[in-house]
Amino acid sequence: MSYTQFAVGLRRFLNSPTKVALVCLLIFSISIVVNGNAFRLWGLHRDFERITFEIQQTRQNIAALSGQLKQAKDPSFIERQARDKLDLAGEHDLVFVFPEQ
Repeated sequence: MSYTQFAVGLRRFLNSPTKVALVCLLIFSISIVVNGNAFRLWGLHRDFERITFEIQQTRQNIAALSGQLKQAKDPSFIERQARDKLDLAGEHDLVFVFPEQ
């Protein structure tokens, strides 16, 4: 193939915008994959979804803990917990003690 034939073939190719656009798109796609940007972008998207899920879970935990903290500040809750978990009695409660046999 001589230089003139190559130049004529190239000119025909360049006169077809669809073919030129497809070749440019192919080169662009190959360069993104070879460069690794597509994989990095996919990894960043995956990380973004994971972090968004963790933020949502953390906000739910904060809301639950805030409710528990508000409840724990109530004196009646503290008294109820002392009675239930520590087997304590109030000042005016009647306590029965049964001897073990």
